[in-house]
Amino acid sequence: MEVGLSSGQLALRDSVRDVLRAECPPGVARQAMIDPECWRTVWKTVVDLGWTELAAPDSDFGRLDLVVVLEECGAAIAPIPLLACVGLAGGVLRAAGLDDVLRDISGGVVATLAVHPPGHRLPGVPMTLRDGRLRGRAVAVPWASSAELLVTLADTTDGVVAAVARIGDGVAVTPGECTDPAQPVADVDIDTTPLAVAVVDVETALATPLLAAAADLVGVASAALSRSVEHAKSRQQFGKPIGAFQGVKHALADNYVALERARSLTYAAAARPDSWTAAALAKAAAGDAAVGCCRNAVQVHGALAQTWEHDIHLYLRHAWQGAAALGDSRALYHQVGRRFAGGAA
Repeated sequence: MEVGLSSGQLALRDSVRDVLRAECPPGVARQAMIDPECWRTVWKTVVDLGWTELAAPDSDFGRLDLVVVLEECGAAIAPIPLLACVGLAGGVLRAAGLDDVLRDISGGVVATLAVHPPGHRLPGVPMTLRDGRLRGRAVAVPWASSAELLVTLADTTDGVVAAVARIGDGVAVTPGECTDPAQPVADVDIDTTPLAVAVVDVETALATPLLAAAADLVGVASAALSRSVEHAKSRQQFGKPIGAFQGVKHALADNYVALERARSLTYAAAARPDSWTAAALAKAAAGDAAVGCCRNAVQVHGALAQTWEHDIHLYLRHAWQGAAALGDSRALYHQVGRRFAGGAA
């Protein structure tokens, strides 16, 4: 059994990293917070380079390739809907076998996933489908204000289905307040006829979205920790680098352990395509690692990190919002614990 990335995946990672370093420095995320349309320039580059083909049903890309790309996008805090398209919406569509919609996404159509019922901490089935009419409400839907297609889960008399609707056709989008305006979220109210419907198992459908969200957060954690370490090695106090002091070095060491645990769980979940439990553990660990690394990054950088001009607050905003998406760590761990106690894990 091979452990780690193949040479092709390492090359893919390096290629994505180089493109994002050139086309999407952290300043782009800062600009996206005040200019809701600035993401389109980077998105055109992403589509032209074929990254959206991660969603293609006949693609040679696997789940680990998806993880590699989304991890780099998270590290760059790229303000683009790639996670929403190929990871969240694409994950449910692949489980449902809706290949035509997947091909649309692989061609650059922006899609998103609506699976958070109001008042719930975990994703679920927010819609109903009766007499050919899709109805319901979902909250905290990423990139809904910019999406063309919306993917959701709906309850029918015969079970749960994945359903696709077109934004604007009986789909009302209400932009909401969010921690990270560069990654906008909105509430959606649906009363429309779906474009496509397919029976799906809920846990199988949500496994890939959880995995994709975990990969993004691992990238955020890695970038924040890297910046903290570099600052701790260069910043001098009392004649020595601040990284020499136990209060700093121990905190960063704990962050490194949390990051590597999250990355290991994420890569392991990528090898288990139908395991909701593996994906949920990866997402929970990645959320904790990202928030922990970003909080310590603020402390390590001190007063500098409190300014708008510095980048660390961009990472912290992304981490906070991403950690809550598709279930925060406490809710996910609690659900996994209940499954384990019931013998279902």
